Formats: sequence, C-alpha cells, structure tokens
Amino acid sequence: MVEEIYRQLSGAYGFPESKYLPEILEMCLTKEEVSVLLSLSGTPEEVAGKLSIAVSKVTVILKELFNKGFVLYKQVDSKFRYGLNKDLWESILPDKRDFEKFGGKFLDLWKRFHDEEYIPNFDTSEFKLAYARVIPVEKTIPMKWGEILPYEKTSEILETAKTIAVTECACRTMSRQCDNPTDVCLLIDEFAEIFLERGIAKRISKEEASSILALTEDLGLVHQLNNSESEGYQFLCNCCSCCCSILRGMTVLGKKGITAKSRYVSSVDSELCDGCGICATRCQFGAMNLVDAMAVVDKEKCFGCGLCASKCPTSAIQLIQVRSPEHITDHLEKAPSRLVETLMIE
Repeated sequence: MVEEIYRQLSGAYGFPESKYLPEILEMCLTKEEVSVLLSLSGTPEEVAGKLSIAVSKVTVILKELFNKGFVLYKQVDSKFRYGLNKDLWESILPDKRDFEKFGGKFLDLWKRFHDEEYIPNFDTSEFKLAYARVIPVEKTIPMKWGEILPYEKTSEILETAKTIAVTECACRTMSRQCDNPTDVCLLIDEFAEIFLERGIAKRISKEEASSILALTEDLGLVHQLNNSESEGYQFLCNCCSCCCSILRGMTVLGKKGITAKSRYVSSVDSELCDGCGICATRCQFGAMNLVDAMAVVDKEKCFGCGLCASKCPTSAIQLIQVRSPEHITDHLEKAPSRLVETLMIE
C-alpha cells in the first residue's frame, strides 16, 4: 500500500488520481525528499524554514533531487529558487541508474502511467501550435535554390546550436517494443546543459551529432524537433512509431495534433517502382502501401519525413513540396527568454 505522502506528491505533479505515479515516486524517493518537494517552490532557506531543518541539509537534498530529475532551479536576486519539474517522465527515464536499480517493474509502471493516464489526459486542444514537427531527411529534400528553410535542415539546426548533447531515449527505454538504439536522443542548448549538469548526457560535437542522425536515418527513425523558433530548440529526437510518445500517441493511442507535418509529401514514379516494398516497411505513419506490386502513397497520412525516398533502390520516390514556407514560419512557438521558465512548476 503506497503511503499518502506519495499520493500528495503525485497530485503536486498534476496527477492526483493516478494509480501508478505514487508507486513510481515511492520507488524513487525517501519521505524526507518528498517533504522537501511538497514544500516547493522556494529557495533552500525558505524550504528549511517551512520544515524546521538546517539550510545545509535542504541544499544537499535539493541538489540530489535535481540530479534525479524531480526539480529544476533558476537564479532570482542572487539566490537559487527551486520548483517541481513538469516534464517528469521525460526527465527520469533517460537516467539508467533508476531502471537498472529497480528493474522491469519500474519501466512497466511508467508505461502504464504513460499509456493509461498521461497520454489520454494530454489535451492537445490546449495547444495553439503543435508540440513538435517532423524534419525531413535532408538529402531527400528537393534542392531548389532559396526554397529550403533553415528550420527544415538538420545540418543548419546543428550548425546554429551552441551546445549539443546525447542522452537515452525516454520513449524506447520505457516501451521496449523494438531493438533500435536508445542512446540517440539529441539535446540542444539550455536543455542540453540541464542534462549535462545532471550527469545523464554526453556533450558531443556537431560532427558526432551528424553521425547519429545518419545512423538513425539508415535505421528508419523519424527526426522530430520541438516546434520552436531556433532560439528555443530543445531536442532533435529520432523516433519509431512503436515506442515514441509522440508518434505512438498519434498512431496507436489516437492523439492528433501533437506533431506537425513537414512541407513535403512522398510521390512515386510508377515507371521506376519495382514493388520491392522497402518504403512500406520504413514508413512510420502507415502512409506507404503496395497495391498490385506498386508503391502507393496515402498523402493524408504522409508526414514528409523522407525515410521512404532515402532508401528507394530505384529512386522511384521523391519528396515534393505541397506547403508554403508559412506552414513552418507562421506556426512556430515563440522561444522563451529562459527555457527553465516553461519547465518549472512554481
């Protein structure tokens, strides 16, 4: 039986009726840590006053909670102010130390929480804009001068990043539905710095990041970027529809509007197509099918990722532009002045 204090904390993270999150929290946290979390937001001095314990002890606990992914902090008037991390499961699961310690039950609880509570209660109607967007395989984009936007090119996204890090994919770590690698989730700038400070990401060069993207393209994984102005980039993830919270959330769990299509759709040249079916096996959206030994595109389902075109042995598939630049430029989230402002519960 899970103790009531963990149910209170589950409510503080936004899931007061959860069947699974309290048990997850009980596995991860001591009651002393929970007491500190329930006292947030605040500075170490403020929390120490609420709990009548030493500031030095609270400071140590908050640092450990940051390393575990439960809190974030910002500097206000020369003091560190802490708050709960609203992106909880995405922050906890890349840390191998927890699931290696707690085993399969820990990941099973996260998966049930995600599939039965997190995604079903994920209200996409509150989004003015999509949370993420698909980035095409760059070599498949039609190369017409002046038409390709920096927002569409993985090379440009990496080139403008100040910091790049790689960490474990929370989705595949949790779902365990395929054999694709987990250590291919790219983090950018402030988001990368948070994971680096916690010690659960590795700083990499632009060249190393490009190699990871090439590997994942070869494996048939979809590039997705958070749908922001370039100053607000957080992640460039490489996703499969069997595990990815976003893609699986749409294709299996029925949540629409989480990710935006690229400006392109696939087009098949019937004279070149030999009906090999590679495109159908690589499509994560169910948009490519064989009809009478010929590849056929469902343009409504196609998100323009380019994975089919990138491996077509006869070059029968090309991406064609069907949306104007405004499809991207008019539908970007405004970059926050500080990312932590959007991630921290106060």
